[in-house]
Amino acid sequence: MRSTKLIRPAVLSFIFMLLIFSAGAQNAGNGIIEFNKLVHDFGDISLNSGKHTYTFTFKNTGKQPLVVQTVISSCGCTTPVWTRNPVKPGDSGKIEVTFLNDQGPYPFDKSLTVYVSGLNRPIILRIKGVVHEKPKSLNQLFPKKIGELSFRTSLLDLGQIAQGDSKSDVIAVANASSNSLKIEFSDLTPGLTITASPQIISPGKKGELKVTLNTKAQKNWGTVKYRANLVLNGKKISSDIIEVQVRILDNFSNLTKEDIDQAPLPMANNSAVNFGTVKAGTEISETFELKNLGRRVLQLYKYDSNHEGVTVSHPASVNPGAAAKIEIKANTKGMSGDVIYQITFVTNSPSRPVFNLLLSGSVTR
Repeated sequence: MRSTKLIRPAVLSFIFMLLIFSAGAQNAGNGIIEFNKLVHDFGDISLNSGKHTYTFTFKNTGKQPLVVQTVISSCGCTTPVWTRNPVKPGDSGKIEVTFLNDQGPYPFDKSLTVYVSGLNRPIILRIKGVVHEKPKSLNQLFPKKIGELSFRTSLLDLGQIAQGDSKSDVIAVANASSNSLKIEFSDLTPGLTITASPQIISPGKKGELKVTLNTKAQKNWGTVKYRANLVLNGKKISSDIIEVQVRILDNFSNLTKEDIDQAPLPMANNSAVNFGTVKAGTEISETFELKNLGRRVLQLYKYDSNHEGVTVSHPASVNPGAAAKIEIKANTKGMSGDVIYQITFVTNSPSRPVFNLLLSGSVTR
């Protein structure tokens, strides 16, 4: 049996910390507050166009007065101003955000974390857009085409979301054709809704698609792609599709302190193994031991891999204090050079909702 060499999992730790801290708040008002939108796209703006401002409006849909306690911006280039006084039931308030546009030509996507009285989780608002140094044509700005409608990309990545929650975003589109386009959709994956604004885009004009994903429609875990067909002027475009990607994790928003103290905790004996140097086509097989250091049953909902040709054998659950084997097989056919196989598991552990196992090495032809 060949020996395996442990590698320093610095990259793994960095990825893991990103996943943990980005899995936080979802955009749910719980019947207390309702915003006009959660994402505003400034679209394409010029570097010399100065500041850009948008005002998010909200309504108190609850039965008690509410207060926007604070709004925290993810960047010093974004300045929020909000309604400070209590907002009575049925009344409205606003959060005005100014993008300073002083950091050079680049795509931007900034978040505002809004803390509201009566909510145990903040609401996330976002502004985004692309700053250009010089004007560009619609075809340059929107190079991807589905039928006659132009996109920057047909894949929208919504990031992470908790099971049972919903999340929204917008896709910028343009009509670079010589005909007006009426935009509709068909064959949407359950849980996915898309609306066009405006529904009819004139030649040379821009618009946006509002995308909302509700995970209650069907129970999925890990990285999932939702799909829809585009219908233009009554004609279904079957040659290409719109895809919305999301990573679905367990929902820990209602856990008590006792639940967290008693929660399962996965811990692998080795998080990363170097398989050395092999020839292309060789099947790599490694076995990891996974322990549940927590006090409740650990559930392994799903695994995702960053490469095709990977199969994983693992138990669906691990009892408290018990250990289990995870066998990973990877076919190196078609691979060459340095390779890292990353296998990501989705769990019911609040402290480790995801964990990764890595296989790395070199493949020669």
